[in-house]
Amino acid sequence: MSGNEFEDLDCSAVIADVWTLLDNECDEASRQRVQRHLDSCGSCLAQYGIEEKIKSLVGRKCGGERAPEGLRERLTLEIRRSVTITATED
Repeated sequence: MSGNEFEDLDCSAVIADVWTLLDNECDEASRQRVQRHLDSCGSCLAQYGIEEKIKSLVGRKCGGERAPEGLRERLTLEIRRSVTITATED
């Protein structure tokens, strides 16, 4: 594989990783790859903005409480599953 293949992310991968980016849970190289994709893909940037607003709203309404780890893992799995299903049904 060439270096560019690692740099190119498809939209479903970016949307699946939006929460790790918003939660500062990804390494700098991943952050830069996702950011480059967001800078060039309007639909992913719009989706990122929606997710960012949701995170902000939940943070304000829940007083910054952190969800239990088991719940976070189940939600992450469900979000990734739904993004994958949506991407393959189009």
